[in-house]
Order: sequence, then structure tokens, then C-alpha cells
Amino acid sequence: MESAHQDDLKSDTRSDSQKELRFSPWLTVVCLVMVAAGMGLLLWTVMFSDGVRLSLHESRDLERIASRMLSFESRLPELSPFEQMMFRLGGQDGETQEQIIGWYEEAVDDQPKPLDELYLGIVYGEAGLTDRVSQVVAGWDKEWSTRGLFRRFLEAGYVHGKMVSGDYEVLQARLAEEVPTNWFYFQLSRRLAGHSGDRILESHLQSQFYQLTDPLLWKWRRLLVCEIVLIGIGLIFFFRLGFACLTGRVLQKNTDREERRVPWTFREGMAVLARGGALTIVLMGMAAVMPDGSGILEDYGVLLLYLPSIILTSVLLCRPRKCSLLQEVGCSNVWQQFKSGLPLVFMVVSLGIVGDWLIVMGGEAVHTSVHWTEWFVPQLVWGSRMELVKTSMEFVVLAPVFEELIFRGILFTTLRTKFGFATSMVVSGFIFALAHGYGVIAFLSVLWSGCLWAWTYERTGSVIPGMVAHAVNNGLVVYSLVAFFR
Repeated sequence: MESAHQDDLKSDTRSDSQKELRFSPWLTVVCLVMVAAGMGLLLWTVMFSDGVRLSLHESRDLERIASRMLSFESRLPELSPFEQMMFRLGGQDGETQEQIIGWYEEAVDDQPKPLDELYLGIVYGEAGLTDRVSQVVAGWDKEWSTRGLFRRFLEAGYVHGKMVSGDYEVLQARLAEEVPTNWFYFQLSRRLAGHSGDRILESHLQSQFYQLTDPLLWKWRRLLVCEIVLIGIGLIFFFRLGFACLTGRVLQKNTDREERRVPWTFREGMAVLARGGALTIVLMGMAAVMPDGSGILEDYGVLLLYLPSIILTSVLLCRPRKCSLLQEVGCSNVWQQFKSGLPLVFMVVSLGIVGDWLIVMGGEAVHTSVHWTEWFVPQLVWGSRMELVKTSMEFVVLAPVFEELIFRGILFTTLRTKFGFATSMVVSGFIFALAHGYGVIAFLSVLWSGCLWAWTYERTGSVIPGMVAHAVNNGLVVYSLVAFFR
């Protein structure tokens, strides 16, 4: 019965009285070329243009990320065996130093700054790469200029460990002036104190380091407990679903999904999506070249990105057939759809968390990781309270609503008029991941999430459960960024 319904859904998407709307095939082709060019430019920027990617971010972003990540990993031996196991599930099994070295090497090669070079030398020194420390300072003068001072820091801390009488107090004082109170400062200051036999300062630095890093440990533990609880609830619903399948009491699909038909055809849907994507590229390009283009994109980028496709679908496809886009994607009874889809929400959230762990671990196995520029959001870390609220709303509310409407409600539905569920799920998920402009590991993570949310939409006939799961996923990301790096 289910397969028969699906075949009927694909072959007959409108009543006989409805004529297929005609769209200019030439304009559709032009729009598709524009969308493909935009996607290609985005992919090229991500895969082959590290210089462009790095120049868009300030050194303070990388310093905050590196300091917090290395500080947390330095406390790893103090964690319980279970906590260490969960930490390794995140793909960070002793690879943090290697990642930070790679990121700072990129930053120094792109825009060499004295403080970044000092940080790179400290990471080299802590990793035991003394020869690389010597290479970093080889071209620096020995005077009391900025690089000359930094050379004295690194040589005294990691190269020969010797200081001229009276230099120790001067170096410690200048170090406190030149370097913020972060992981780099504590490591280098303790090295200098250790070489000079200053046990009192070593003890004080250790105590202060613990005071600064203890909150990080507890925030990570809260996030870990939250994820474990979500996975546990998801497993309960999985067992319930499996028991229902074994006993023949399979959860029934949404009856509205069984009765309704998609009001547009595959050609109509793709024509409108192509126009919506091209209009988005045009609007984003126009905003970018305006005098205050960056501010416009920051304030209204979400609307420019998503609204064109939604408005064109409503006007060109739904209005001529006297139907509502929201009703067609299962938003007619939000509360009922939320309640009935809640078990699926917990299942796909738990699957998403576990899938992300496995993807990251697989990437670490082949020495591939997510670049910091792909997940770090400066507004969440450095922004004012209003900017924090605004950006959080964009991530947790606006993005899930608009992206589910477009990629599941319109794109996936359009693909389902011509293809089977598996093909439609993978293709819509692939386009969804490609539109985010991430590298390989993050791309696979977004693809996995997109497939899960497409399955949720297929099963319930509503984008509401997918929106909720999407919001939970983004909420966990926002919390982790704010908790660890703000």
C-alpha cells in the first residue's frame, strides 16, 4: 500500500483540471547557470583559497580558539575514564596541538604578525619541536624591539633555557605586558619560572590556570550530559518503534500526507527554485557592492538568502492553484504536528549527534579535520548582548524555519514528484550541504543532518518536526561556542 501511494504521489501531482504552468526554459537555464556558478565560486573559496578565508578573520579569533582548546586538553588527564572516552569520541584524541600548529602556520604564512609568530613558537616548543622554534626566531633581531623581545622569550623558554643575570625579572614583566592571560602566557611563563627555579611563581601560575579553566570543564560536562540525555531519550523511542514493528503496531504516518498531492510538477518546482536561487545571488551581489554592504549582509543576509525562493514558490506555484505553501508543507496545525512528531525529533537528534561523532572520528583517522573558520562565529564570541541575541535567533529560529521550508518543503517535495525517497533524500541533502560552503568533514555532517530531516518530513508530512530537530542541533552549536569561547 505504501509503495503504491508513493508511485501515485510521483505520477499524479495535480488534478486533471489543473494545467501545468509554463516557464521559459531559456530563463530557467540561465538561472541554473547562475546558481551553479555561485555554488562553484563558494566551493572554490572553501577548497582552494585559504588566503581569502583566513584574511576574513582576525588574529584574536584564532588566539581565543587555540587558547581555550589547548587549555581544555591540558586538563584531560584529570578527567575520569568515562569523560576521557567521551572526549575522544569528539575526535580530539591528542590532535589539538597538531591542529593549532597547522592553523597558525596558515595564519603566519598569510599575514605574519609578531604575536601570531610568538604563539606558533610556543606551540612548537610545547610540542617538543625545538628545531622549529629556532627556525621561527632565526630571522628576528636580538634588540629589544617586539620581535627581538619575542626571540628572547622563545630562546629562554624552549631553545637553551639560559638567561643573563637580571633578565628573568625583566622577561616575566614584559611577558605579562605583551601577552594576554591565556594558555600561551601560562605555558611560557611557567617555562621561564622553571628554568630560573622560581617555585613560588610556578605554584601561583598553576593555581591561577586552574581557576581560569575550571569553568570550561564544567561547561563541557553540562553539554556532555545534555547530549547523553538526548541520545538516551532517542534510544527509548527507537526501541519503542522497533517493538511496534515487531508486533505489527507500526506508527501510522500522518493521514494528511497520505491524502494530499503535491500541487506542482517537477519541472515547475525546479524552474521556480532556479529563479529563486538566481535572485538570491543577484540580491547578495548587489548588497555586497553597496557602500555599507557588509552591514546590510550582516543585518539582512538571512532574509536575502532564503526569502526569494519561498516568495516565488508561494506566488508562482501556490497562488494560481489557490493553496498555501505552509499548508502544503504541513504547517496548518503547528502544535499538533509538534506533539505527534516529538518522538521522531528525539530520534533524529540522537542520530545526528552520534553521526557527527562518527564523521569527526573518521576524519581524524585520515588526518582531516574541520577548519576553525567553518564553525567559529565572531558575533557569538565578541558581540554585544544584543548581537548575541540576534545571532542566536538567526541560528536557532530563522535558519531552521527557512532552511526546512526550502530544502525539505520545496526542494525535497519537488524531487519526490519524480524520484523515489532515497534519491530525493540524498540529492536534497547534498544540495543543502553544498549551500553551506563547508569543507569535507563539515559537508558530510550537514549532509547527514539533511538526510535525517528529509526522512522526518517524509514520515510525518510536516516540516515542523524537522524544524524542531534542526533548532536543537543549532542550539547545541550556539551553546558550545558561547560557553567555551565567549
